[in-house]
Formats: sequence, structure tokens, C-alpha cells
Amino acid sequence: MKLSAVGTGDPEVGRFGGRHQDGERAVRESGGAWTVLRPSSFASNSLGWAAAVRVGEPVPNLTGDGASGVIDPRDIAEVAVAALLDAGHGGRTYTLTGPEAISVPARPASSPRSSGARWGTRDLTPDEARTFLRTVWGFDDTRADDALAGMRYVRDGGNALVTEDVPRVLGRPARSFRQWAEDHQGAFRAA
Repeated sequence: MKLSAVGTGDPEVGRFGGRHQDGERAVRESGGAWTVLRPSSFASNSLGWAAAVRVGEPVPNLTGDGASGVIDPRDIAEVAVAALLDAGHGGRTYTLTGPEAISVPARPASSPRSSGARWGTRDLTPDEARTFLRTVWGFDDTRADDALAGMRYVRDGGNALVTEDVPRVLGRPARSFRQWAEDHQGAFRAA
């Protein structure tokens, strides 16, 4: 099994889109049974915003209004278990998404109000995004360029997809971003 990423092989994603190609090719050519999982944006990536939300600062938005089929990591794990234990998943590539494509600015409205957290977003220009990636995340120029290409892909609508792979494999709907946020609202609550 290979945990890959949505957009793998798409030249519009830049080098980010190619980083999993060799691994995918290796499992396909291994001679054994294989399954490739290509999840969209992980809902848990939103935990990186928790400190800002707790103090009432806007979340930096590097992808504009571009939507992603944000997926709960628990769904990814359950699909992986099913693919490993149940027959019928060999030779398959699954693109794993949540039930809706949602942008960064739309996520606060999808978050539970019961947490007490009130949060918004602040759009970053490409130059501000580069500075953010270098100073906050510690990326060098090459890694920042790769990340910016991936973010441009999202901003331009390349990741605004929703598939039926999670429901097909699990026999139930994929969890929504709102469900994930409800289950993790304590991380965003002010102390």
C-alpha cells in the first residue's frame, strides 16, 4: 500500500505533484498486491491554526477561495484498514475526499460555535505567503516554491473535487470538516 496525495502526477501541481510518483510506481511494479491512497487535504492540518484561533488572530490563508475536498484522517485510516484486510482493493487507486469541497475562508463557518472560538482568515499575497513559508514554517527557497505551486493549484480550483471512494469502500458517508472540527474543538478553545 502507498499513501500518496491528491494531484499526484498532475503537472499543474509542480514538483509537489511528482513527489509520490516514484513510490506509486514502485508499489505497482512490485509484483505484489497493491493499493494506492490519494487523500486530499487533511482536516488535521487545521490544527496548525489553533494557536492563532485561541488568541483571536486571523488564520493565514495561502489558497484564496480555492476549495479542497478536506478529509478526516480517521477516514483515511479506515480505508487503509479495509484495503489491507478486505478482498477487492488490489490494483486500485482511491482518491479520498470529504463529502464537500471547502475553502479556507469557509472553514470558520463550518466550525462549531460551541467551542467559543471565533476565528477568521487573512488572505496572503504570493509574496506574503513566501515570507510566511520561510519564516514561520522554516522552508528554504526550493521548498517554498514547491509549496507555492501546490497552493496555486488549490487556489485555481485543481483540488476542488469530491469523490465517492470513501463511501464506496466504507459503506458510509465520509466525515465532514464540521464533524472533524466538532471532535477537535478543544484545540481551538481559548484557555
